Amino acid sequence: MIKENYISFNGKIFTENNFKFDINNRAFLYGDGLFETMRASSGKIHFFYEHIKRLIKSMKILKMEVPTRFTSDILGFEKEIFRLINKSKYQKSARIRLTIYRKSGGLYTPTTNEVNYLIKTEKLEHTDYQLNKEGLFVDTFDEIAKPTNILSNLKLTSSVFFVLAGIYKKENNLNECIILNNQNNIVEALSSNLFFVKDKYIYTPPLSSGCLNGIMRSKIIEIAKSLNYNLIDNLPLNINNLINADEIFLTNAISGIKWVLAFKQKRYYNKTSKILINKLNSIA
Repeated sequence: MIKENYISFNGKIFTENNFKFDINNRAFLYGDGLFETMRASSGKIHFFYEHIKRLIKSMKILKMEVPTRFTSDILGFEKEIFRLINKSKYQKSARIRLTIYRKSGGLYTPTTNEVNYLIKTEKLEHTDYQLNKEGLFVDTFDEIAKPTNILSNLKLTSSVFFVLAGIYKKENNLNECIILNNQNNIVEALSSNLFFVKDKYIYTPPLSSGCLNGIMRSKIIEIAKSLNYNLIDNLPLNINNLINADEIFLTNAISGIKWVLAFKQKRYYNKTSKILINKLNSIA
């Protein structure tokens, strides 16, 4: 028997097969939307309020009207997500994608700033964050630079840049690729923020370099400081910094931390990654 896949659209649950796609959907036509990716396990959405706070801030930057569902009725919205998780039978652990897009109408200029929202879930195998056993092979994506502006820190549905980076990754047999900006500074990885360790310092590119303002990035910064690491997050960083590093690791809301084995000809260890992911699991 084929398992039904469910989605939640503006609070109502549908099967994917019964959901009618609007051909005037502005996320489809113009990339006029944004999204959050969250992890849930054992009845808890990890860092839920941080995700919603970032979502609201991003919506305001995009001049979207924020539904009361995301503000004064936040507990109701959380229950709404769990109704979908329970319907899908992903109670153990789930990946949640919340997509927000402006309602249909207009061409480039919208007729309304009201939004629709759609929630989709997928099963995850583990309830906690698991450090990858085999280190990642990464290299730079240097065909196109990522622009640096107020939109660079947001998770937008208009993601052709990252699609092309993903194709580059596949063509070059990489596990991940590192994004650069117009100043040739390190920004992030394809689907993660980036950190590296040198001596007793942990470095990550600043938001001003154009990286995503990741929830897991913020959490790892907090954890590193709580463990008395020297954390540097305000300096532009370059490829030579990575080559001279002792460790490199990547972070996102689903995986937590992934360690990098190889960048170009350099090889790395994962001592710090192990310490940080253990602490992350203790607070998530």
